[in-house]
Amino acid sequence: MRRSSYAAAAVLTLLAAACTGQEAVLVGNGINAAGAAVNPPVMRAVDGIEGWKRTGPPDRYTQDGLYGYIDGGAEIVLSYGFRELAVFRFKPSADPASSKEIVLEIYRMKSGTSAFGLYSTKLEGEEKGWLGIKPDNWISPGQANLVKDNYLVNILAPECTDQEIGLFMAAVDLKLPAYRTVRPEGLDRLPREGQVPSSGRYIKGPVAARGESPFLEGDFWGFGGPEAGKSATEAFSAKYGTAPAVSKLIVVELGKAVDAGAVDAGVTALFNEYLRGVKREGALLEGQNEAGRWFLFKREAAAAALVLGDPDRAAAGTRLEKALARALGQPGA
Repeated sequence: MRRSSYAAAAVLTLLAAACTGQEAVLVGNGINAAGAAVNPPVMRAVDGIEGWKRTGPPDRYTQDGLYGYIDGGAEIVLSYGFRELAVFRFKPSADPASSKEIVLEIYRMKSGTSAFGLYSTKLEGEEKGWLGIKPDNWISPGQANLVKDNYLVNILAPECTDQEIGLFMAAVDLKLPAYRTVRPEGLDRLPREGQVPSSGRYIKGPVAARGESPFLEGDFWGFGGPEAGKSATEAFSAKYGTAPAVSKLIVVELGKAVDAGAVDAGVTALFNEYLRGVKREGALLEGQNEAGRWFLFKREAAAAALVLGDPDRAAAGTRLEKALARALGQPGA
């Protein structure tokens, strides 16, 4: 870090010597902005949070070091486009000896949609946010999440109250150099009617796909890894209905190199493995589980849709067709 700072200072001195007045100010501001983009202040220091004092410098991790910090969980972070992670620890400023501690993790991702994707992997639906925070967020006993542009904030505080965590998250929100949550356009392909609030997920990479559903397992889908880039398959999912009759809809955008025939054959094999009464009517594949819930699959061109576990066959079919039409960009869908 020190070498980079000295290099930036040297460049600023040389350029400023060749300029005068307003030109030098503009050059200096440009270099400062570039340096902040590479090494944002929020990744270096978070201070001034009422009631809390940072206990030391942050631990910072890039791609290579992430495996050492997240035991067994780095792969899913990397698949969404990871840049760096800064980890801060705080103690109550009035009682540093207290057993209470807040661990603040700030992930800087490659884009706003990347940050939302990673954030969405923990969504189950019906999450409650903290009043007054506009970007997407949720809070639960001992933990909270916030996503704002390309920053994902994870707060771990097992001994703190919801009030303490919520106020802390609100203070961090104000310090992030970002404006809003950026949701992928693909989420719009999921019909709103009957959708469980805050259940929408952006699925990228094989780890997230396997975690989403056994029906997304298999290399034939083409989810690939971080190296696959834009050519990989991606998907979007949401839950529908009310407990206990909750189902899931998944819309899949197949990657450019994916063999569509292999996808049809692979999904058919999975249906036959997990379901009963499996049959195909034209392009539509269907089956039921032991509880009598319906599972549907249909693919058209490079778009596919899955309904998983819906108790209403007719409603499931209507939802699948509507989502697939939206994925294909059909007018009026």
